[in-house]
Amino acid sequence: MTLRIRFISVALALVGFFCISAALHAQVTATAPVTEAPEYNNRWDIYGGAQYSHFNPGPGRNIHANNLLGWNATLTAYLRPLWGIEMGTRGLYGNMSVPANPYNVPASPRMSENLFLFGPTFRFIRRDTWAAGMHALVGAAYGSFDKDFPQGISPNQVGIYNNKLAFGAAVGAWSDYNLSTNLSVRIIADYMPTHYGYTRQNEFAGSVGIVYKFGAIRK
Repeated sequence: MTLRIRFISVALALVGFFCISAALHAQVTATAPVTEAPEYNNRWDIYGGAQYSHFNPGPGRNIHANNLLGWNATLTAYLRPLWGIEMGTRGLYGNMSVPANPYNVPASPRMSENLFLFGPTFRFIRRDTWAAGMHALVGAAYGSFDKDFPQGISPNQVGIYNNKLAFGAAVGAWSDYNLSTNLSVRIIADYMPTHYGYTRQNEFAGSVGIVYKFGAIRK
């Protein structure tokens, strides 16, 4: 396990511990029923923002990791103020670094990755101006690696993964800063594993964007 992966794992564990501890502390110290703030009584939220990922497109030592940029869009249905079900899709785009080869593959061919994810999200901390929580999403990832390859040449001939629909997931933490009852700015940090080429890719991903909240939870 690399130092980068260990750092991400420790950071996510600390955030999770903090969120759970805060939630338990709030439950223990509560002495009277609390009315939920209107910012957290919404049934739905829609998120849209910019997405970043650090991705290695091949298993070989001569294939370097590259930075991908794109977008992230999610829809969350809250069943309680504390938790809901999140559904989302992400699109990431960038250029790979390919070593010199006899197949006329350019040094920086384009690639893309699209993810389709689903799972629970937890809003552990809910304050007047900000909130924080975690999500655990699973689904599928589709990687397209042959965009600039000559016809008849497959990516694995130069050490790059072939196009594939693979397992994908995103486990991480998020934080909202409330602009109003219905609008927030959100920051997301994820460990985003995928499984191309029968090996696991340990991606780090981040996103920043706007959340629109609407509807009401019926009690």
